[in-house]
Amino acid sequence: MRTALAALLLSILAAATPAVCDAAASPTLVPAAVNDTIGQRLFAEERASWDLAIKRDATAYKALHAPDFFTVTGTGVVDRVRSETSAMDANVRFDQCELSGFDVRFVAENAALVTYHVKAAGLDHGKAFQLDSYASSLWMKRDGKWMNVFYQATPAPNR
Repeated sequence: MRTALAALLLSILAAATPAVCDAAASPTLVPAAVNDTIGQRLFAEERASWDLAIKRDATAYKALHAPDFFTVTGTGVVDRVRSETSAMDANVRFDQCELSGFDVRFVAENAALVTYHVKAAGLDHGKAFQLDSYASSLWMKRDGKWMNVFYQATPAPNR
């Protein structure tokens, strides 16, 4: 009962929060029913991360990241500060953003890998861009709080 209530509250909060990214639910969100509430929460946190970056809410966006957060891009490993600075770039505008196909895999007791598909479009320093990638984020529970420690997006193959 408590797990069902928590899941319901999370879905109500997610529905009540206006989202820039349209995050479609996936039937394979969480493989183990025991972890369903945590998986739903991490799905909501990942969605919030995108929305906060797009809205340029730096304080709330950075609060989702562990001190040792980093990303891997086509140019290499990017530390937390450079990654967060890039995400807050006022010269980048998203006109469309869609997140779908979410999956959460628990790789250890306090570690979960969130994977999903992201399609987005907008302007980057005046130039149009389109993003079609598969993304992954590693979330770890530290001192009782789930924190994002790693993010990577891999371009989807041209179809």
